[in-house]
Amino acid sequence: MADATRPYVRLDPGDNVVVLVRHVESGDRVAGLAGGPWTMAAHLEAGNKLAAVPIAIGERVIKLGVPIGRATQAIEPGAHVHTHNLRSDYIQLEPTEPHGTNAH
Repeated sequence: MADATRPYVRLDPGDNVVVLVRHVESGDRVAGLAGGPWTMAAHLEAGNKLAAVPIAIGERVIKLGVPIGRATQAIEPGAHVHTHNLRSDYIQLEPTEPHGTNAH
């Protein structure tokens, strides 16, 4: 459950990410899961994911107890987890054909 010092919630005990329940601003310091502060690197809205623990390159990212993809780079606790450092195991994010082609 989120509280005044933690603007996030861990949805499942096995998750290695937490989900923001309110926006945070760049430079905000919030209490991390282990008690040490996390300094936010950017403005983020509710619903964004943060690493709850260190996540290594290639490690599965777990949300709601389910793997949602793999880290494409090392992710430190409190860092934003999104398409810049996460590759989905289920959804292809890059187009397979160049834009503007009509190869049908």
